[in-house]
Amino acid sequence: MQVTKACGLALDGRQPCGSVIYTPHMPTGMMNRQGAIQEYVDKNPDCKLPKTVSVMLHGQRRDLVVYRLPLEMTFYNIKNGRFAAEYAELVKKEGRELDSTNVDDAAKIQKLLAGLNSNQHTMLQNDVLKNGQKDPGIITHDGFVINGNRRRSVLEELASAGQSKFAYIEVGILPSNVTAKDLWMIEAGIQMARNVQLEYGPINELLKFKEGYDVGLSAIEIAESIYGGFKEKDIKKKLEEHKLVSEYLNFIHEPGNFQKAKGVHEHIVYLRNILDDFKNKSDATRDMIAIATRIAFQIIHDGVQAREFRRLKNMLERDAVRSELWEALEYSKPEPSRIKMQKKRDAEQNDAYTESRTIFNNCVDSLNALKDAKNPEKLLGKALKNLKAVDTDHASLANPNIVGMIDEAIGILNSFKSDPRP
Repeated sequence: MQVTKACGLALDGRQPCGSVIYTPHMPTGMMNRQGAIQEYVDKNPDCKLPKTVSVMLHGQRRDLVVYRLPLEMTFYNIKNGRFAAEYAELVKKEGRELDSTNVDDAAKIQKLLAGLNSNQHTMLQNDVLKNGQKDPGIITHDGFVINGNRRRSVLEELASAGQSKFAYIEVGILPSNVTAKDLWMIEAGIQMARNVQLEYGPINELLKFKEGYDVGLSAIEIAESIYGGFKEKDIKKKLEEHKLVSEYLNFIHEPGNFQKAKGVHEHIVYLRNILDDFKNKSDATRDMIAIATRIAFQIIHDGVQAREFRRLKNMLERDAVRSELWEALEYSKPEPSRIKMQKKRDAEQNDAYTESRTIFNNCVDSLNALKDAKNPEKLLGKALKNLKAVDTDHASLANPNIVGMIDEAIGILNSFKSDPRP
């Protein structure tokens, strides 16, 4: 049976900060990695540096002593929120989870990190070349990087290029008794502050919030773990957005492939607000909300711009326009993205839109018409302009549907009042 102290490895020479933690089922690999780090520290006292890095642990701020360790004693954290969507795509490509303690898998993760933002990667590399590693990273007691994966990536790249002085990384080492909640709060608290959260990207941000919720943190606990003014209501909205993104990915048969959602986050934010408003309508049943969501997913996929997509709110509010929008349900069925994309390409080749997007565009026209209801001259001018553009010799004019439309138009014109002028 192995015994470790509640503060983890006694690397800083201080007295234990808590009771003894027994870990009889600790995996052998973990014990070996932890033992290797302890042995290295014992044999290389100069690796202990005269600086610390602060973390929140068990609700209290702790200063971890920083050590300079060989890169091979540390490993990429595949659960890092900054590249969660990209890693999920890599897992799908590989058909398995990657093991960052495996040299080949680590190289794939390093390549992924370097490619996240090539400009930032180059800037960080140049900074490290000029100034060395300025900010310490944070690792678990067995070597997994909680904060500093990209720094490790740059150091490894430089070391692999023959610059052996970069074959080390400066890190604070967490104790062995940290929980999943602790790890989430440490990483999120450092990386998701308002001033740096853009590095996550909106989809990875949603994934990180969902991860915090999944490890047992409440919305208020998540909000309080992040520096910069997040509130409980903000987190709840983010969790709703994550749910909508997940549903969208299921709709296009790409479950869990969050890379496929990277271009639609703005739409999802609008959709969350639109559905919240629609749910507050007295006549909005659960089935109606489901229909609205499915149609919304389809028109998002079909390329409606976010600014125009916002008009879905007004369509749902107007009974007549909503009935017109509901016609898009027939063309808004869950199916593989490749099939949906082919339909979109086929429509584009015919210089047209998909059926769902055409119906959406018609609903936009209906909203505009309602807006101009008290301006008949404007509406009639548009109608006259469109009528003049019709090819009166076109064979489709004999189509029963079009004949019915012509008869309806004539009926409407006949219902207008006669010109009151003498």
